Amino acid sequence: MTEPQVPLIVRRIINAPRTRLFDAFGDAQTLTQWFTPAPGITVDALEFAFEKGGRFRLRYRMPDGRTPCVAGVFLEIEPSRFISMTWEWQAPDPLENVPMTVSFRFLDVSGGTEVVVVHEGIPSDQACTIHAEGWEATLKILESYLTRETRS
Repeated sequence: MTEPQVPLIVRRIINAPRTRLFDAFGDAQTLTQWFTPAPGITVDALEFAFEKGGRFRLRYRMPDGRTPCVAGVFLEIEPSRFISMTWEWQAPDPLENVPMTVSFRFLDVSGGTEVVVVHEGIPSDQACTIHAEGWEATLKILESYLTRETRS
């Protein structure tokens, strides 16, 4: 019998209202400006239907030329509060066809909004570490993006 996996949880407080954060997730053009784990990695929204049951497919362009893709379905969307989706890396990624889920919760806190990422179904400690670093960096890039947009 295998042990149940503990979900990865990443939190960050961002100085922006929940509505602004939620909107950054819900628009493909905006999402491609920040939804990346590193400044040198760009992302293309190949498919993006932000609605319950809608599909998404994102392609990351890595500095070394690789172009991994992740795809899924939006399971639940509660405006300005919650997003849940399936998360599945595609071939030739080592985690291809491993079904995972990711959710984002937006909570009002002193100083802005706490974004809570819960990533479930990660199959190994190594993959968990990689995803933890990726989500932490992605939320940092989101915060920088929102700060730049406020100044514009």
